[in-house]
Amino acid sequence: MRREIWIGVIEISYSVDTVERLNKTNSLTPNGRESAFTVVTTWATSYEQYSQKCRKMVESYGWTLLQVEKANAVDVTFSEEVEDMLERTRGNPSAIMYGTFYTYPVL
Repeated sequence: MRREIWIGVIEISYSVDTVERLNKTNSLTPNGRESAFTVVTTWATSYEQYSQKCRKMVESYGWTLLQVEKANAVDVTFSEEVEDMLERTRGNPSAIMYGTFYTYPVL
């Protein structure tokens, strides 16, 4: 199978400690045990490989991957933030980029 740039939405769960450590070097500021979702771009040959790479990246931060949604090879135009992520991914075959984290209340 041919490697292509894939894009999808992932849902994660994370705890206060991992976010507090990340805050020292980044602007992510949620508090408590939260769920969030973000767009991820990376090179992959299949949905399975895309999902595995997302899981590995998420777990490297001590987070939990809850779900991978809408993952497929890139073939349309996106928002400015996502287009920037895609451009950085195109230039680095080892890249796995994620965008803004969006949180929501857990019922």
